[in-house]
Amino acid sequence: MKTRIALLFVFMVAALLVSQAMAGCGKWVVRETTDYLDDPVFEDAVADSTGSSATVNADGSLNQNQESNKTEVEKPAAAKLEPVADLAGKWKLVLQQEPKTSMDLIIIQSGDRLQGYGTLEENGADLPATAMGSVSKDAVSLEVKLSKQKQDYNLDLLLTDGGLEGSYELYDDNKLSRSGNATAIRS
Repeated sequence: MKTRIALLFVFMVAALLVSQAMAGCGKWVVRETTDYLDDPVFEDAVADSTGSSATVNADGSLNQNQESNKTEVEKPAAAKLEPVADLAGKWKLVLQQEPKTSMDLIIIQSGDRLQGYGTLEENGADLPATAMGSVSKDAVSLEVKLSKQKQDYNLDLLLTDGGLEGSYELYDDNKLSRSGNATAIRS
């Protein structure tokens, strides 16, 4: 009887040790095929907060190059950013063409970079559109894509008192098909 109890005890201890080993002994096991840590929004936020030249050392500490560590006084005058217009918000773009075409866009701005989304109204239909571009002190360059129609609108606009004015070019399948004037106001 004592032998059976001893054998049962040894068997139970072995089972506990094996089950802990299979569970990873309470430690997280990182597998290279797991992409649950891939978060583009978080990575963009980190890049904006640490700068594009920031890197991480092997110990996890932040390592920036010499240029990004300089204070504002030490940086050359050319490196200082000039102020740009605030274009974030809702915009209504009107393209001077037949038939009359308009776009409702929501622009998101980060420094001089622009991104956005909205709809293009053409012949009574609303087509989904995405936009990206840049803004300088007095000019805006914007590319609006219609993925379903394979159309791209390239807009070059100047800032005015009440909005934006300039020109556009429409490309169908990467071929210039139309161009004209464009105006934009906040909606």
